[in-house]
Formats: sequence, structure tokens, C-alpha cells
Amino acid sequence: MNIYQSITNAMADIEPIAKDRRNDKQGFNFRGIDEIMNELQPVLKKHGLFVVPCVRDVQRQEIQSKNGGTLLYSIVTMDYTMYSSDGTFVKGATIGEGMDSGDKASNKAMAVALKYFLLQTFCIPKSSVRSLCPLCFSSVFSVVPS
Repeated sequence: MNIYQSITNAMADIEPIAKDRRNDKQGFNFRGIDEIMNELQPVLKKHGLFVVPCVRDVQRQEIQSKNGGTLLYSIVTMDYTMYSSDGTFVKGATIGEGMDSGDKASNKAMAVALKYFLLQTFCIPKSSVRSLCPLCFSSVFSVVPS
């Protein structure tokens, strides 16, 4: 099966991934890379898909935190090649940003880049369209015999 067929078949098996995690410090909900990987790994495996990452560019800088400490800030540009079992492939690229007070700023940036590559490639929604508009998918009209 070629890459386009494999991706569209995989899309049919991917469930919505809600923004169930919370960043209390900055006040927002999000979907983490772990949720994305947990949903996608069995689907990619089933459809013979795998992704090969390649770092195209890394920009790093040190910035001062509010408390006077040092934070490392990384911006990575990642290229991805997604292969199907027949050898056909598609390429994509994303940018990820990460910040850390230790040695994980680039790792965080790469995880963010992969997360968005996968979310965008497979068009993964946050919730089911049916749950957003239950009336749209129910029978609100009755058929009256003539």
C-alpha cells in the first residue's frame, strides 16, 4: 500500500485526542507528546508507517528567568520523512521551541516539533465532531408517510 493510502487508512483509525493535560503555571490545557504517541503508535504499526526525524537547524540561547536563574531556550527546525511499508514516503518539516533550566531544552523542542508534525499530518482533532454537535448527527426530523 502506498504512503497516501496508508496515511488515509491510518486517519480512519485515529481517535480524537483531547487537551486533557493542564499547565497550571501558565493557565492552559494541552495535548502532550505522550498522548499523541500512545494513540498513534499502534495505528502506525498497524498500517506499516514509520517516521524518520532529521534535525535541520538548532538555535539556542541563554535567557534569565524571573528568579535570576539561567534558562536554555532552543528552537529546532525538524525535517521528517514518513515511510509506508512499500517504500513510498512523504516529507514534512516543523519548528519546535523548548525551554529548560537543565539540559532538556532541545529535547523539548524536538518533542514539540514531532507533536505538531503528527497532529498536522493526520489532522487529529481535539474532540469528536459528533460530540460538538450531537443534533447534527441525530434524527430530528420524522418521516411522515404520504
